[in-house]
Amino acid sequence: MSRMTIRDMTAVALFAALTAVGAWISFPLPLSPVPIALANLFAIMAGVLLGKWLGSLSQIVYLLLGLAGIPVFAQFSSGAPVFAGPTGGYLIGYVLAAFLTGLLVEHLPRRLPLTLRLTPAFVAGGAIIYLPGVLWLAHVTGMSLSSALLQGCYYFLPGDALKIIVAVILCRSLLQVPQLWRSPAA
Repeated sequence: MSRMTIRDMTAVALFAALTAVGAWISFPLPLSPVPIALANLFAIMAGVLLGKWLGSLSQIVYLLLGLAGIPVFAQFSSGAPVFAGPTGGYLIGYVLAAFLTGLLVEHLPRRLPLTLRLTPAFVAGGAIIYLPGVLWLAHVTGMSLSSALLQGCYYFLPGDALKIIVAVILCRSLLQVPQLWRSPAA
């Protein structure tokens, strides 16, 4: 990664802030200790629009803000207890998702139409959030892996499909202004 410019720092801060706003737009589910939130939408978009390194950095900044006590997580929560709780693994997954979406968009063939490059990157980025998320949920709550998959993954898949559609539409539009982003997709 080359030196960060003011534009890069601004974009990283923007996506950390957007992820926080997405976390605040959350709804508890009666059948799960994990709320529905829009934060993962911005985590996957960060990887595409900023690239794997800056996208990941934006999510690390988001996590550090929450760890420092700024209420950026779902239900306006913050601090180490959130990482130790049922949603801690999903938060770590945001960093992985930003990196993976950026990596895939960078390496998928450019001859493919943009939608066909973005969609699998977003699907993989969205899916990777569940790896640490479900494993940590099972560990913290003592659930079986199948219960954790049900309560921490399967319930969320229809909403995630909708978020991927929104992310593709938004990124296709935002990538029309390539001077704003350091995107490998542009």
